[in-house]
Amino acid sequence: MKFPACLILFLCFCFSSAISQSTNSESDMRIVLMSDINESYGSTHYGEYVDSAMVWIEKWQPDFILFAGDMIAGQSLALSEDEIRAMWGGFDKTIGQPLRDMDTPFAFTLGNHDGSGSGNFDHERELAIEYWSPHKPVLNYVNNEHFPFYYSIEFKDLFVISWDASNHLITEEEIEWIEQQLSQDVAKDASKRIMLGPLPLYAVAEGRNLEGEILKDSDELFEMMKRNNVDYYFSGHHHAWYPAEKEGLKMIHSGAQGSGPRPLIGSNLPPRRTVTLLKREIGSSTFSITTFDLENNMEVISPEELPPVIEGINGKIERYNYQE
Repeated sequence: MKFPACLILFLCFCFSSAISQSTNSESDMRIVLMSDINESYGSTHYGEYVDSAMVWIEKWQPDFILFAGDMIAGQSLALSEDEIRAMWGGFDKTIGQPLRDMDTPFAFTLGNHDGSGSGNFDHERELAIEYWSPHKPVLNYVNNEHFPFYYSIEFKDLFVISWDASNHLITEEEIEWIEQQLSQDVAKDASKRIMLGPLPLYAVAEGRNLEGEILKDSDELFEMMKRNNVDYYFSGHHHAWYPAEKEGLKMIHSGAQGSGPRPLIGSNLPPRRTVTLLKREIGSSTFSITTFDLENNMEVISPEELPPVIEGINGKIERYNYQE
């Protein structure tokens, strides 16, 4: 059952005092990380937890929002073009237009449900272009010749690449483009280099610990990121919150706000819908992370609750203890 707006606002009021202790200290940048907001195939509506996240975004007034994919519920050959257009219309009504009204900048990456690059959903990719061309976020683009599939931007002192990781194969052409972007002075001089994509390098969630649900040649892609001094890789798709770190690269796996949250591999923790707020305090170069459980009164999730190590089908990653 969908929460009425008045109830969501009441919950915001009830829990704002506790949350403000962890989010309202002096800061020079706040970023909200979201992903996987879609409901079942063809849905033009969004669930109550997406509504709740949007209420909190309006309250937090972040500087920037990053979407790690799956904004609509496509990737089905049973859907007509009009149905796909209607889904993008639903996204614009619930997410796009409200963010524009708030004057909140946002960047996104296309997930497999938004326009899969597998080769079977080229019509969905064309409809993604149709939607995003007139709704292109107002950002400082460094290179947007392949927008909306992959592009680079400069946001304040951050350099951000959104890449086309909507399926498990990354083309050599795109990898060459990414390395060229990261070789520029604007990337080298940035305080942090961030990559944004739906599929993660390494598996973290039950039901997603499979070939095709993670990026192929992940070790080589990891080495490419490390070689080019990428600081963060934000991903979605696995519907499970897990912050990881490997040899200095922080891999932040966003939990879902929409349907189908999943448990972590080998963990007894229940699946949780989450939203994440990254905050950089004045004088610091590192982001603190606060992740909230949307289904449990915005309870803050401590990294110590999460498995110290996750070992999936293609490798092992360790928890990023960002509160230490």
